[in-house]
Amino acid sequence: MVQKKILIPTTNAESWKIFLASETHWKTGYSAKSAAESWENAEGLPTEIVSAFNQHESFRNSEMLLAIPEFKVALPGGSRPSQNDLLVVTSNEKGLTVITVEAKVDEGFDKMVKDWLKEASDGKDERKKYLLNTINFQNIEIDHLRYQLFHRLASAVIMAKKFHANKALMIIQSFQESDNKNHFVDYHNFISTYNIEPVKEQIQQITTVDGVDVYVLWVFSK
Repeated sequence: MVQKKILIPTTNAESWKIFLASETHWKTGYSAKSAAESWENAEGLPTEIVSAFNQHESFRNSEMLLAIPEFKVALPGGSRPSQNDLLVVTSNEKGLTVITVEAKVDEGFDKMVKDWLKEASDGKDERKKYLLNTINFQNIEIDHLRYQLFHRLASAVIMAKKFHANKALMIIQSFQESDNKNHFVDYHNFISTYNIEPVKEQIQQITTVDGVDVYVLWVFSK
């Protein structure tokens, strides 16, 4: 299904269900429904994200301008886009920020790059090079990292450029507090390649690409 650019405002969390690739993902305790309830109940940015924003000078006093569930970002090297749980645009006196949100309960971050690249086609090679360039990824050892984190972060950068925003932010919104279950280790391994020690509940800048400052945030939502 092609995602049109004319969107209708939601009325409640159930409104999000129609955007899912499969309604089997719409269950209590699963990330899709958890994210929908979190953002609909907040009527803006969820409080735990506001708290993280208020600790960072570049994000303080941000207003949410729009949020689009299951937002698809086209990528070269194949027909499948990056389907983000949520695309958010915020604004404050520092300018616009484009945010991609990846919601997780117990789910992992999909395949490792080495598994995704098995039987690599020309398209996959093209996509890999594009993603690495988009997020200014310099580390050549990527086989052990999770592919999903590459295209979620790239989606934020791509859309920030389209909105002429000066900041791109990838948020991992975890609904699982236990590190034994929430796959924080995969996030840690990915962010560490930028020579940064990941810290939960704290916005961290990892790079700058073509004038766009790129940030990440891991936040726990109850």
